[in-house]
Amino acid sequence: MSHSFRNITCILCCAMLLLASCHKNDNIETPRPRGYFRIDLPTHDYTLLDTTLPFAFEQSTHAQPSFQWKDDGTCWMDLTYPDLNAAFKFTYFPLKSTDSLRKLILQEERMMKFHYQKADNVEYSLIHDPETPLLGQIYDIEGKEVATPLQFWMTDSAHHFLRATLYFNFTPNNDSLQPVIDYLREDALQIVNTITWKR
Repeated sequence: MSHSFRNITCILCCAMLLLASCHKNDNIETPRPRGYFRIDLPTHDYTLLDTTLPFAFEQSTHAQPSFQWKDDGTCWMDLTYPDLNAAFKFTYFPLKSTDSLRKLILQEERMMKFHYQKADNVEYSLIHDPETPLLGQIYDIEGKEVATPLQFWMTDSAHHFLRATLYFNFTPNNDSLQPVIDYLREDALQIVNTITWKR
């Protein structure tokens, strides 16, 4: 075998080894898009919350109510969802004058401004039913890290003012929590649609 033939054979062997090492491996792992745990949500079921509070509404049977009166006539109330690690936190204010209603509404608007730094968008929905009578607003606060993705307030414009904020008991990631937020928004709408004021 000639020297040049051995060189060609060696070059061909090296080329074949190089080609074999470049062959596509179908078992190579590729990055996958981020996924989230599946959250199984219970069916919506409601019961009337009618206590010594100056209002009544239908609440979720999956929520546990608790409330505490203050000396000035205000009341703090929680509707806690143990399985979802979430709660609607309510504050009730008796209205003493038209001016007190105006101040409470302005206070709501000022509090909303604190969320603008983290929020991507804030959607406003008007609540209005002259027969109840009922006036109010729902705020859907969009953004991955907003602390309170849903807030609302309601009033009869004469005697009662009730505000509520949805909180989670952990650092929120609202991309993964969106199904839970949507679920709890339905419960909020049930509260809004069934509230009655006691004189």
